[in-house]
Amino acid sequence: MNHLQNNSIILLVKKNLSLIVAALPLLTFVIVAQIDLNLAKNITEIAKQFALNRLGGIWLWMVISVFLVAIGLAISPIGSIKLGGEKSNPSLSIFEWCSVLICTLLAGGGVFWSAAEPLIHFLTPATYFSQYEGNTKSAIDQAFAVSFLHWGFLAWALVGSTIAITFSLLSQKGFSLRPRSLLIPLSSEKFSNGLIGDLADGLCVVAAIAGTVGPLGFLSLQLSNAAGRLTWVSDSLFLQVGIVIGLTIIFSISTVSGIQRGIKLLSKLNIWLTIILAVSLILLGPTFWILKHFVSSMGLYLKSFPMMSLPDQNDSWVQGWTIFYWGWFLGYAPLMGLFTAGISKGRSIRELVIVVAIACPLITNLWFMILGGNGIYLELDNPGLITSEFNAGGSAAVFFAILNNLPLSKLLIFVGLLLIILFMSTSADSISYAAAIVLSGEEVPPKKQRLFWAILIGLLTISLLRIGADSSGQTSIDALQSFIILTAIPVTPILLTTLYTAPLLAYKAYKNNLKKIKTTKDS
Repeated sequence: MNHLQNNSIILLVKKNLSLIVAALPLLTFVIVAQIDLNLAKNITEIAKQFALNRLGGIWLWMVISVFLVAIGLAISPIGSIKLGGEKSNPSLSIFEWCSVLICTLLAGGGVFWSAAEPLIHFLTPATYFSQYEGNTKSAIDQAFAVSFLHWGFLAWALVGSTIAITFSLLSQKGFSLRPRSLLIPLSSEKFSNGLIGDLADGLCVVAAIAGTVGPLGFLSLQLSNAAGRLTWVSDSLFLQVGIVIGLTIIFSISTVSGIQRGIKLLSKLNIWLTIILAVSLILLGPTFWILKHFVSSMGLYLKSFPMMSLPDQNDSWVQGWTIFYWGWFLGYAPLMGLFTAGISKGRSIRELVIVVAIACPLITNLWFMILGGNGIYLELDNPGLITSEFNAGGSAAVFFAILNNLPLSKLLIFVGLLLIILFMSTSADSISYAAAIVLSGEEVPPKKQRLFWAILIGLLTISLLRIGADSSGQTSIDALQSFIILTAIPVTPILLTTLYTAPLLAYKAYKNNLKKIKTTKDS
């Protein structure tokens, strides 16, 4: 009986190994954080420094390589290849497709940093823009150029181009939409379905969950800061935890509802609210100033693109900003690529690259210009108006400080609150859904698995907020950032493979199409 029980346990472990690999480190971290916060903090800090020092150069070259390979595929004849097969048709309209992509890939982090990051670079320019004096008019364009670098072409290409193309073309061959499938072109199906495949699936889920925990934590800080402006509410860890619990309930319901109902509905609502807020900010703010500096900032961004893309990897500023971002988005990439592949069937490689690596980044840059531009304009017009809020409440305070100093501020703040909640919900529900796909091996995963990952995201966020809390109850973003970087380390080799496999699979698919066309003509 004991022998049979042991065999049953071994078989159960083998069957669910990828689930164990994904869940065990995350659950262990939650438990350690409850027992010893200092130990959990030290683990994340050590891993963060290791990644920044040892992998920074690799990440810089990898990100620019992914972008160039994607653009190369799009402009070549290979770009005509339709993802999902020549007979497949899109399941989402162009607007719905772009809405889901923007809400999922941009995520809540884009809302959090769109207000704060341009202001930070405006006050303290990047080391390679040291010729500009901070907090002066000359520092405006460089502040946005750096923000465009971090949230523009390179970032979007990393999470949704070569990896999505590889997933789509492998799916056409009958392979499952799981990270382990990325290994097949370099090895064999048998190898990828073994221990290495289980590790690949599990570690990619860990990294994606960590990447989602960061924005959820960032936005809980933002919401808590907004609520803390009320006389009867205190911006504290207790309030932040309550906000995370509320958000977790919302995106848990959405992910259980599925893509066609919950996720698509939230994404469309999210996009319309973003458009309403963006148009309002352009009309209520310095319209021509924003448009003028968007053009000039884009010009500086494109002119300085090579230098900014491959800066000195040992520069502490580069490590703290650019390399951190690439580590964050790298962790997201496998599951975001998987999700992108799933909703992009019927689109050509060219369409995917144009939308993901060019159109969506330009929309993101415009969003940063509109929100961040209002902040910098207000600060130049009335020195200390925004920076006083920033100095008192950190990056989380900037978003609502900007809205609070514009006409119709109460209405703008209400729309901003809704936007933050919806952006985080669409990001977290998509990741929960994608994690369940990977670990169940099913395109429509069990609802229990979707719910499990949604709840775990919430628990991890609460743990990291507790790690970052100081004696006054305020929470920093350091713990969130460290945890994100830690989990991106093992994903690096998996994404590197797509620099070879995406062109290889696309070329083979293109040659097969040519043979079919020739056969049809001959017959």
